Amino acid sequence: MGKRGRMCPDLFPDLLECSSFSSSSPANDDVDRISELPDVLRLHILSLLPLKSAIRTGVLSSKWRGLWAHRWPDPSSLFLSSCSSSSSAPTGPAEEDAFVSTTNRCLAKRGRRRIDSLVLSFHQGQVLQSDLKQWLDYAAACSVEDFHLYVLPAEPASAASSQTRRNNNSINRRRSASSLIFHFPMDSPLLIRLSLRGIHLSAANSASTRLEILALHSVTLSDAALRKVVAACPLLRCLDIRRCRDFRRIQISASGPHLKSLTVVDCPKANELIVTSAPGLRSFRFCGTFLSRYSIENAYGLEEVYFTSAVPNLSLPNSNWVSSFERLANVTALTLCSHALQYIAVRGAGKVGPMRSLYRLEELQLLMLMMSDTSLNDLFSFLRLYQCPVLERLFVELPTCNDQHAENFMEIEDEEPPKDCLDKLKTIKVRNYKGHHNEVRLVQYLLLKATNLNSLVVIVSRESLEPEYSKEPSSRLRFLHLQLSLFTKASENAQIVFCECDIDGFQPTHSEAFFKF
Repeated sequence: MGKRGRMCPDLFPDLLECSSFSSSSPANDDVDRISELPDVLRLHILSLLPLKSAIRTGVLSSKWRGLWAHRWPDPSSLFLSSCSSSSSAPTGPAEEDAFVSTTNRCLAKRGRRRIDSLVLSFHQGQVLQSDLKQWLDYAAACSVEDFHLYVLPAEPASAASSQTRRNNNSINRRRSASSLIFHFPMDSPLLIRLSLRGIHLSAANSASTRLEILALHSVTLSDAALRKVVAACPLLRCLDIRRCRDFRRIQISASGPHLKSLTVVDCPKANELIVTSAPGLRSFRFCGTFLSRYSIENAYGLEEVYFTSAVPNLSLPNSNWVSSFERLANVTALTLCSHALQYIAVRGAGKVGPMRSLYRLEELQLLMLMMSDTSLNDLFSFLRLYQCPVLERLFVELPTCNDQHAENFMEIEDEEPPKDCLDKLKTIKVRNYKGHHNEVRLVQYLLLKATNLNSLVVIVSRESLEPEYSKEPSSRLRFLHLQLSLFTKASENAQIVFCECDIDGFQPTHSEAFFKF
């Protein structure tokens, strides 16, 4: 948007379409006529827009900021949860029936009027299929655009509560939450975002939906059902699949060019991931056991890639992921774990020169689950095998473990690190630094090879400063700081920032943690 009141047609096509207040006279360029309308008319305009466009009108001026939230009768967004506070989940039959009856009364009082967002959250065993169907019908009748359904695990009940449940006929007739079924697609004609957790999903061949964002967490569905769901969403932009334990072969065949982001986390039975007909895919995030086969048709177009596995491997399973990784010609932000680096090092063993150039890579994040000599050598192998000529930002997450066995395991023969591969590197951030032998080796190497480095941010591990590990934490902290300041720096302008807490303003592209170190 340029001057106040002049709207960009690319950002707000719907708003311009429903407004007749655009001026063709240069003398009126500074007149913000549409913002001078009465609230009732501006609310009417917002009611004609999809939710995401209505929210974006907040940038027009202060008079529009937050107005979208009032375009429907209050409340335009509902959050209905069986846990209204931080207290434990209700376990008695009275409390469970109270949630259902309270929800029914709330929806009945509001009436069947348009609603932007609806969140339903409850625990297993609290809701019948008939209750759920009634609420889904209500959401569809209100043309909900953003719908979240979370079925949380049942909390353990006390012995007295368990006896009460057995003696209560109304509870005996309740079906377990594992049998609650969500039938896809939902009937709401304007549904754009759908998030499901802890429920069965069934899918039939259906007409196309307007769904743009789909998140499935701990959802039970078959490989075939997933294919049907994706096929029915030609406008799908973001697909997020987490802890769905029944998948064997995850096949994503987008029915349109809009799919931009795909996330797959911890699907333990899956052994194949196949992505086809997704020319617009730009972001791919994977965390879990290495699959035997990865096939991403548009790997060359990926710009952001997250590939990690927190599963300890005594031996490397058969997997073609490295060959798929070598097709990432346009990736700009990359996150790898130490297990992934191990695969690369094994594949590149015996290679004299670099295998591939990541010539557009600007940001690299390395999640080191261990920091043994082997782990450090795998890291060096990656830098030797894959040239990164424009790499500017490096993030290294060190392990939090601080036991004596890990420290002893590090004390083996050093190997020569690669040379001349970090010329463009400007910023480095190292977290969980403890001053162990291989951590020191890594930091020394980075300072010595990064000739254009501006800053090195080192976040010390809190565990290493605990009295259990250090008799005098303050002395330990001063020692680590002094040690870093004495390292040789290739860049005279490099500033070393040493602190005990993280710096929020400097975070990697992939800042969401899918597992704990």
